[in-house]
Amino acid sequence: MRFSDISFVYLLNRLLQRLVDFVRHWYVDGFFQAVDWMLDILEKLDRSFALRITVKYWLQPLYQDYTMIGYVWGFIFRTVRILIALVVYLLLIACALALFLAWAAIPLWVLYNIFTNL
Repeated sequence: MRFSDISFVYLLNRLLQRLVDFVRHWYVDGFFQAVDWMLDILEKLDRSFALRITVKYWLQPLYQDYTMIGYVWGFIFRTVRILIALVVYLLLIACALALFLAWAAIPLWVLYNIFTNL
């Protein structure tokens, strides 16, 4: 075997390894980073909306007013708060998903432009 053959195999091996590293970093590590970012934002929003606590006490009277008015207002206010929180969470998750999909498509878009402009 000639030295140039060995060099070509080595360079091809390194190229493939770098491509695998890039894909792993861009897609796998990027996905987990995006999930961590999204969970951090949802945790910060939950300090305002308190969805879990609101659902837990959904049918309890408002401000521990055990009259019929307390039960009715508690049900109405907590139901509205739950619906608003769910809408905000779903919109935020949908926007984050769209951003992640656009970000994940960037390498594919670059490759497409490279091969169509050759």
